[in-house]
Amino acid sequence: MKLPLRIASFALAACVLAPTALARAEGSDTTTPDTIAPVDTTAPVEITTTTIPVTTSTTVPPLSRPRRGPAKIGFARVVLSEQRAYIYNTHRRLITTIPVSTGLENSTPVGTFKVFSRSAQAYYTPSPNERMRWMTRFTKGRQGGNIGFHGIPYKVTKSGEIPFPTPLGEAPSSHGCIRVRVADAKWLFENMKIGTVVTVVRSRR
Repeated sequence: MKLPLRIASFALAACVLAPTALARAEGSDTTTPDTIAPVDTTAPVEITTTTIPVTTSTTVPPLSRPRRGPAKIGFARVVLSEQRAYIYNTHRRLITTIPVSTGLENSTPVGTFKVFSRSAQAYYTPSPNERMRWMTRFTKGRQGGNIGFHGIPYKVTKSGEIPFPTPLGEAPSSHGCIRVRVADAKWLFENMKIGTVVTVVRSRR
């Protein structure tokens, strides 16, 4: 099913639109309700590459398989040096370890934040054919753009959806957002309530 698009006149703007519309990603929200829009949940084929591995002085824990089903997420911790997101329940027990790809040139903000909005479908401006699914926003970037978790972005073409090469668990590749597997993005979207705490740190040391 093709979703209607709305192209903003300003760059890098984001908003949550009506349930059947797309939300602009990585920009300034004009509205931020907890919106869950019905979308085509067919996930694109994910492509991972091995480029510029992140080195770390600590032992990086093994990754978990994509999660399914409900969970009581208490908070999330993103470790930039490890390119990992650690998801904990409300009793502060580790639920899962997710591979991520964060922002290039330290564009993912470090600090403690809270989830403030969600969109089932989002797109880049001014290129609405470049999209991502399951956006869970928790802060703003250097230029006011939204930062959050989302599935691997993809480009809509006449031949179909083409995922962006993303070195999950290995190196940064985004504009500041935290890219995750599409299945993980959907699981986070469904289980991270508004107000869920997200911390981003450079390393565990």
